[in-house]
Amino acid sequence: MSKSLAIGMLLVLCILIAAAGCTGQQAGTKAVVTPAVTVAVASAGSMQAGFQALPQAPLNGSETADIIQLQEDQKAITDLNAVLAVQHPNVPVFQSIANASKVYQNADNVILTRYGIPNPEKSAAGVFSSQKLQQMYNTGVNTGSMSVKDALLVSATAEDMHIADLEAAISRTDNTDVQFIYQQELAFSRNNLRALSQWITAYGGVFTPTYISVDYYNSMMNTPVQQVLV
Repeated sequence: MSKSLAIGMLLVLCILIAAAGCTGQQAGTKAVVTPAVTVAVASAGSMQAGFQALPQAPLNGSETADIIQLQEDQKAITDLNAVLAVQHPNVPVFQSIANASKVYQNADNVILTRYGIPNPEKSAAGVFSSQKLQQMYNTGVNTGSMSVKDALLVSATAEDMHIADLEAAISRTDNTDVQFIYQQELAFSRNNLRALSQWITAYGGVFTPTYISVDYYNSMMNTPVQQVLV
């Protein structure tokens, strides 16, 4: 084989390899550009001090039920995101939310202490007295294992539910100390949903709320991240 023929064949081979590489890149999955968002972690001490500075008032049955429900809501968010973080270790938002939620879960125990309510969060991880929360957790763990996008949607739906429960509870109490804790948790949960929505978009998904209204969700997404006690 002549030197010129060998060089020509080598050039053709290089062109074919380059073309194959380009075709493979076009056909491959587009790289995910993850959002640069952070999950703010509150200071448990600041929250508890703010609560203690407000007056105590009697609770009715509805207020007591709301306190217990919201305590378990917070535990469900902590437990669910902890599992999702293990399922998808390369997606840091799950562990960030789990860690921050644990702070709120402990900080709001001042309500239980002040009003003498047994702590519903003492059960094992993934175990809840509320059948609604138990079903949400079980379904979320199974669905979240399917893909990152599914896991993000599961986590966002848990925040969606918590926001709706908080808004309803706030409307049913006139106790300023309880409202103070609820408002802190509401700001935190709304910020989490903002962050998760950005991650969902990055993975090609669209979040549609189940518990809050679409108008509420759109309004929230068009307002800045809320400040929490840090």
